[in-house]
Amino acid sequence: MPFGDPKFTVVNPSPDVDQTLRSLRVSDWFSAAAISGGAWGYGYIFGKPIRMANASTGLALGMTCASMMLLQGSRLGLLQNGRSRLRGYRENAREVAKYGAWHVQPELKPVGEKRFPTATGLMSPSVQPPLDWRNYD
Repeated sequence: MPFGDPKFTVVNPSPDVDQTLRSLRVSDWFSAAAISGGAWGYGYIFGKPIRMANASTGLALGMTCASMMLLQGSRLGLLQNGRSRLRGYRENAREVAKYGAWHVQPELKPVGEKRFPTATGLMSPSVQPPLDWRNYD
């Protein structure tokens, strides 16, 4: 989980693979197809002696990369939108309308100027509660 509070409404703080696949948008599917097709083309163009075998290997690697890019969730990244929208790190108005908001929301802090950020702490207590040291001996 990325450190820091999400900037948008949280739909599910730890979504599973099924919910992530159900919440993908058309642009995510097109991105996955473009990555897979590009990898196939790369394997075909540069696999001179045995083009189709290299193209098939490139397609398999491209599909693996595309699935990891879609299902991974982080605040940074080009296509890593699948889980990021459900977890509140990307714009998710459609997902909030479709699935509803999570019952525990972190305190949303206003986004200041990116050139001169202010220190807001690592995480709010609603996302990561403080440790209870009473049961540790």
